[in-house]
Amino acid sequence: MNAESELLRAYREWRRLALAETKAIQTRNWRLLADCHLVIRDYQSLVSTLTRAPRTEWQSAGCDLAQKEANLKIMVSDLMEITRNNHVLLQAARGRVSRQLDELGAVGGNLKRIGRAYGQIAAGRLV
Repeated sequence: MNAESELLRAYREWRRLALAETKAIQTRNWRLLADCHLVIRDYQSLVSTLTRAPRTEWQSAGCDLAQKEANLKIMVSDLMEITRNNHVLLQAARGRVSRQLDELGAVGGNLKRIGRAYGQIAAGRLV
């Protein structure tokens, strides 16, 4: 496998993982989200390392460097868009969870008040 093929394979795998993150957020599978995130960090480092070799190959082969770089930019832009969308989805999920926690806190407060009221009734203080 040449350097360009390795780099493109790494980008494709990174994209697959980013889409798996999307699915994990949508299904609230936080373990999968965390696992994908960790592996993506590894691919980010790998892509950074793998990017140098294809450029050298392209220069040696006399390839159109501008076109090759443009192709890479398209892949990077796609990954950035997926990542932005995932961020939006995650923020929305956090907002929903925050509202649910607020609601549960209010319910818990109501239950405590009711419990105190029943305790006072049982003690004969309220009639």
